[in-house]
Amino acid sequence: MLNIKPPALVLYTERMIPARFAGFTIGALVLIRPFYRDDAGLLVHELTHVKQFWRSLGLSLLLYQLSKTWRLRFEVEAYRAQMACYPDDRSVLFAGFLVTRYGLKITQDEAVQMLEQK
Repeated sequence: MLNIKPPALVLYTERMIPARFAGFTIGALVLIRPFYRDDAGLLVHELTHVKQFWRSLGLSLLLYQLSKTWRLRFEVEAYRAQMACYPDDRSVLFAGFLVTRYGLKITQDEAVQMLEQK
């Protein structure tokens, strides 16, 4: 299978990123705090959101905002991609982010289970 990278503009900045996040993606624009410049996993997470944007022809922006189900689906996909970048298991850490940062109303156990599904 081809691993084609979708067009994206990555900026390292403190601007326009909500306080609770290290990175933030709007369409094909990826914003990452300079402190996390060397975090390849974070970049992969944000680029997964760019793939979602292009794959959905931009509809992911609307779905993400209006549907907790789609927001959960998009974030689980991005965190799974991010987890593959690290040698240690971060499912509990990322599950905590899913539970506390996205307004998804899921439990820690549910989030871990989703992240660990193959």
